[in-house]
Order: sequence, then structure tokens, then C-alpha cells
Amino acid sequence: MKTRVCIFSLLAVIYSINSYSQARKNEIIKDSVVDSRDGHVYKMLKIGNKFWTIENLKWECEGSFVYENLPRNLKKHGRLYTFDASKNACPAGTHLPSKQEWDSLEYVVDPKDNGDAGSKLMKKTNPGFAATLGGYRNGKNKFEGIENIGLYWGSDNAVSFQGDVEGVSFFINDKFEKKDYKNAYSIRCIKD
Repeated sequence: MKTRVCIFSLLAVIYSINSYSQARKNEIIKDSVVDSRDGHVYKMLKIGNKFWTIENLKWECEGSFVYENLPRNLKKHGRLYTFDASKNACPAGTHLPSKQEWDSLEYVVDPKDNGDAGSKLMKKTNPGFAATLGGYRNGKNKFEGIENIGLYWGSDNAVSFQGDVEGVSFFINDKFEKKDYKNAYSIRCIKD
């Protein structure tokens, strides 16, 4: 009889631990960062083991642009930054993601590598990254691709979200030509 009680108690403890672990796994952890330069508050969400901003950066600086200078594009897509401007664009306490951090984000949302990381990262819920297809500004000062492509700088790379009839593709690129550094892309930041 004591053996049955002990086994039952042990199973109850294991079930409780597993339930708690599963609840923690699905828990949404939020944070924010205030950009001291302009007072903008960026919401952040923990995805994997990193806190990511869940909107594109909007800080105005030299080397940043609003797609076609339209206020509605600033509100939805944030600003576009040249590679040089991107280096100091993230608010204090955050940084541009490295290729390794982008790789980790992709793995967290698509661990089986099914090719749906792009579509998942476009969602406003689960995980809540809410990437946008904000286009880009090429080195010849021409805006291109809004609502079709979203390009994001990293500290040592860039990533792209490309929409088509089958969904959204996600690519990490760490090979650039000299002309690519003159393009202006969106920015997401990670908490230090």
C-alpha cells in the first residue's frame, strides 16, 4: 500500500513539474525600452532567450529615411537606415542583432526548418515579432518594394522577408557587395 501511495505521489509531482514547465514555455514575457534621444517607447518581447523590439526603429538621424516621406509609412514601417547609420541607431541598452542572433530567432520559430519562419515572424501574435514588408531605399536614392519585401540590418549581416502567393520567405545574408552598404533597411534591436 505504501508503495502505491509513493508511486502516486511521485507521478503527481512529475505531472505538476511538467505542467509548470509547459506553462513557462508558453508564457509571453514582455518588456520595453525608452529611447532617451526622442522619448519613443519600444515594446519588446522575449523570443527564445532574447528580448527583441517588436516594431521597426523610428529614430530620426542622418542616414535614415521614411519610405517616400509619407507619415503613414513611418507609423507602420518605421525608418530605413544606411549601414553606417545602423551602427549607432539602436537605443541605449540594446544592439543590432548579429547573424548568430538572427539564426537563433529563426530556429526558435521554425525548429524543424519547415521554411515557415518568415510567415511566423510576420504575425503579430505567437511569437509576436510582427515584421513588416517596409521596402528599402537603394543606393541611388530610390524607394522600392514596400509591401513586397522587408530588409533588416544586423551588426554583420542583413535579413530579408519576401512576400509572395505562397507566404513569406526569410533569408539571412552575410555576403555583401560594396554597393549594398549604401542601401537603407529597417532595424530591429535586441536588449543587451
